[in-house]
Parts: sequence; structure tokens; C-alpha cells
Amino acid sequence: MTVKTGYAEGECPDCGHVYKRPRPEDLIICPCYEFCPNCSPAFTVKMNPYTPDMTPSTYGPIISESAMGDTEHPMNVLFRCPVCGYYSATLPQEVKLT
Repeated sequence: MTVKTGYAEGECPDCGHVYKRPRPEDLIICPCYEFCPNCSPAFTVKMNPYTPDMTPSTYGPIISESAMGDTEHPMNVLFRCPVCGYYSATLPQEVKLT
């Protein structure tokens, strides 16, 4: 059995952030799913949790001129950007460190 020493490094496929952690850690959860990819600069504005206000059987697509993101499946939406109105259904991203 080999002992893992030194540092492990990995890049998030969604936001491109590079993580470097001391070994033996080999996995990290990137928090970029909580930040808006649409606002400028990207991934700097923290989004608010999105809670449906109706029963699931009454939900249809989100109809709005300014809404962006996953507007077709509102039951999958987890966060909403307070600045630009982006609806995010992005889940936490696991980053493998090698």
C-alpha cells in the first residue's frame, strides 16, 4: 500500500476554479452551484434559494421576458439570482483531485 503525500490538484468543469489540497484528500465539492454564472464577472453573485410557492401539480414553465436558465422545469430549480433573475437547476459539482 502506498501512502499519499504532497498535494492533490483538480479543476471544476463548471467554473474552472483550480483546487489544491494536501493529500490524502482526493475529492472536493465546488460551491460554484450557489453563484450566478450569468452575472458579470461570472460566479461572484450569490444566488438565493428558490422555494416553489405552489403545489407541484400546478407548475408549468416559468414565463417571463427576463427569466433565464432552466425555465422549462421549475420543479428542478434550486436557486434564483436576485440581480439578473437567472434560475439555476445546477447541482453541486464533485471535483476529483489527482
